[in-house]
Amino acid sequence: MMNKKFFDLPVEKQERILNAAYEVFAHSSYKDASMSRIADAGNISKSLLFHYFRNKQELYMYLWEMVSRIALDMEANQYKKTSDFFEIISQKILARCEFMRMEPAKYLFSLRALFEENPEIREAIGKAYKKTYENGANEMLEPVDTSSFRPGVDVRMLSEEIDGYLLGCLWHMFSVGKLEPDRLEEDFLKRIEQWKAAYLKQVK
Repeated sequence: MMNKKFFDLPVEKQERILNAAYEVFAHSSYKDASMSRIADAGNISKSLLFHYFRNKQELYMYLWEMVSRIALDMEANQYKKTSDFFEIISQKILARCEFMRMEPAKYLFSLRALFEENPEIREAIGKAYKKTYENGANEMLEPVDTSSFRPGVDVRMLSEEIDGYLLGCLWHMFSVGKLEPDRLEEDFLKRIEQWKAAYLKQVK
């Protein structure tokens, strides 16, 4: 468990340390990102950093938990209550794009974490992501009005199809090491019209 004395630090100092960690991890693999580099970037001694976080993995997972909460909060702020499936999906994607614009280091970190090759980190992130994804999917689909869909359309499978498209976009950003929120937003808004045409009943 991380040392709770970290939270006794002034908020400005906490943020400086955490932002330094996000920057280092956002631009390096888990293996290459050292605690020494993070300590230097956060203007703190390495021994003190280890005083607050026992090891690199503990710090990494704390950053993941934080970024997950931030993402959910941004989606909640973007979300307007509706039973329209495509409006719900659109709100979530637009919130994600806004997150990229506002907090690029944090979002790039989340991509590296999602596709991290280190076995221990991959397993830990995978479990956390699966739980968050399943809970989020259930909450998102609960209010959906399915009466507007063509007969036989499985809305959950459609949701998984859209998530697969999004995962492909995120993989591309990770591969090139550059966030592209404008490109994602433009492409998504075009595709969602195609999904509507394919899956919704046609109004006569």
